[in-house]
Amino acid sequence: MKYSKKVILFFLILTVLLGGLLRFWKLASYPISLSIDEVGIGYDSYSILKTGKDQWGESFPLAFRSIGDYKPPVLEYLMIPAITVFGLNEFGTRFTVALFGTLTILFTFLLIKQISKNDLIALLSSFSLSISPWHLQVSRMTSESVVALFFIIIGVWLFLKSVHEKKNLYWLSAIFFCLSLYTYHSARLFTPVMVFGLTIIYFKNIIKEKKRIILGILLGLILVIPFVYIMLTPLGRTRTQSVFISKDIEINSQLNVNNSRRTILNKIFDNNFLTLFNFWTKRYLNYFDFSYIFFEGVNLSSIKLPDVGLMYLIELPFLLLGLWQIIVNKKILGRQELILVIFWVLIGPLAASLANNEQHILRNLTTIPMLQFLVGIGLSVFILKLFRISLAKKLLFFCLTPLLFIVSLVYYCDLYYVHYPIQFSEYWSYGMKEAALFAWDHQKEYKNIIIDSSFGTQGPFTVSTPHLYVYFYGKYDPWLLQTDPLHDKEPNKGSADFLNFSFRPIYWPVDRYSKNTLFIGSPWSLPPEDLDKAKVIKTIYFKNGATGFLIVASLEDKENTSQN
Repeated sequence: MKYSKKVILFFLILTVLLGGLLRFWKLASYPISLSIDEVGIGYDSYSILKTGKDQWGESFPLAFRSIGDYKPPVLEYLMIPAITVFGLNEFGTRFTVALFGTLTILFTFLLIKQISKNDLIALLSSFSLSISPWHLQVSRMTSESVVALFFIIIGVWLFLKSVHEKKNLYWLSAIFFCLSLYTYHSARLFTPVMVFGLTIIYFKNIIKEKKRIILGILLGLILVIPFVYIMLTPLGRTRTQSVFISKDIEINSQLNVNNSRRTILNKIFDNNFLTLFNFWTKRYLNYFDFSYIFFEGVNLSSIKLPDVGLMYLIELPFLLLGLWQIIVNKKILGRQELILVIFWVLIGPLAASLANNEQHILRNLTTIPMLQFLVGIGLSVFILKLFRISLAKKLLFFCLTPLLFIVSLVYYCDLYYVHYPIQFSEYWSYGMKEAALFAWDHQKEYKNIIIDSSFGTQGPFTVSTPHLYVYFYGKYDPWLLQTDPLHDKEPNKGSADFLNFSFRPIYWPVDRYSKNTLFIGSPWSLPPEDLDKAKVIKTIYFKNGATGFLIVASLEDKENTSQN
C-alpha cells in the first residue's frame, strides 16, 4: 500500500514535534537536579567558552578530566552554543542533548526507510522512538550516549544510502562514525564493530565503488589518528581499566586465585579466562531479559513497586510480530538488511556487557533503533490487517490500540514527574544547588566555608562532588579558578579548593571549635544530636522529607555573636 508523501511528511512532523515536546517540557526541572556528570560537563563547556581551557587549565582538550577518568570531548564543545544563549543553568546544560534526542527521531525515520524501503514502517518506528521511555529518560539529561547514537544512526544511514543509491557519501558517513568515537565510551567499541559488520555484509556492493570507498577510508583513518593516540595514553585507557568487567565486585574475588595447589585439570577447566567468560555471557544475556526490557529497566520506582521497562508492554506483541515477519515469513527485508538488523541487535549490548555494571541503559542505548524498527514492522502489519476485517472490529482496534499507547505513556509520565523525584531525589544530588547558592550568598560573611562530600540517607559512604556545584551555580569565572593557588591541578592529587571554600570531610568533635566558619554537610558529618539548635542556620530536605543537608555556623561564631 502506497501513501502520499505529503501525508507521511505531515505525520512525521507531528511525530518529531511530539518527541520534542516530551523531551523539552519542564526540562530544567526534571530530572529533579543536575547530576554530578551534568554539572561537570556544563562547567567545562562554560570554561571553554570563557577561556578556551577546561577547569584544570588544559587548552581545547581532546579528553576532559573528570571524576576518576577522562570524558570524550564532543558533547562539551557542542554545548557551548546553548550555554552561550541560555546561560550556565539547568536548561542550558540539558538543551543540546534534548535537541539531539529529538533530531534522532527524524534520522531514525530516514535510516529505517533506507533499510525497509517502506514509509509506513519508518514512520511507525520513529513514532515508537518518540515516546520510548528508554530514549526519553536519557534525552532529558546531559548524556553523551544520546549524541553518540545520533552520529551512529546518521553514519549507517549515509553508508546505506551510498550502497543503495550509488551516491558518493562514504566520506560523510566516515565523518559521523568518527564523531561517535569522540563522543561516548561505548561507541569506541560499538562503532568499529558496526563498520566492520557493514563492510562484510555489503562487501560485494562496495567493492565495485573502489574510488568512493577509498576516499571514505582515507578520511576516516586521518580523523581517527587523534583517537588512537588518546587510547594509547592514560587519557583513553583510564576509563576502560576502571570499568572493565573484571573490576566488578561480583567476579573480582573469584579471579586471581592461588593456582599453586590446583591440579592440571582444574587449571585447564577452571581458570580466570573461563570464569570471566562465563560471567560475561551471563551479563550479556541479561540485556535480553524480558523483565528488564518490559517491566523494570528504566528504574523509576523503588523496589517492589510497579515500574516501567525500556519499552512499553503494549509494544511486546508488535515486537514479536515484527520478528516473525522478518525471520519466519522472511518478508519486508532483503537478505543483507535482515543480517544487518540481527547483527545490530546482537552487538548493541556488547560494550555494556563488558563493563562492571549490570544492565546499564546508557551503555546499551545503541540497541534501541532496531528494537523500535521491529515494533514498527509489527505495527505496520497490524494496521494493514485491520483493513481486511469488518468495520466494527476495525473501529474497535483503531480506538483500543492508540488508547493503550496513551495509557502507557501517561503511566510513564506519572512515574517520571511525580513519584521518581520523591523516591530518588537524593541519588540526583538534590539539595546541592540550594546549598551552593546559600554558600555564595554568605560567602563574604565567613573566613572559611567547609563543605563535606558525604550525603544521603543510606550512610556516610555516598559521596558527591560539591565543588562542581559551587563552581556551576556561582558561575565562577573559570580563569580565576584556573589561576587560584588553592586550586591544585595535579591529575592524581589535585585540590578543588578555591577562595575561602574548602571541600573535605567534616570531623565535628574538632571542627565545632573552628572560628568564623560555615559548615555544609549531611547528618552523618553534622550529627543533629550534637548541635546546638541556634547553630543550625538552614536545613535542606530531600523530596521524601528526609534531611539532606545541614548548614551550620561554628560554635565560636555563635558565642561571639551573642556577646556582641
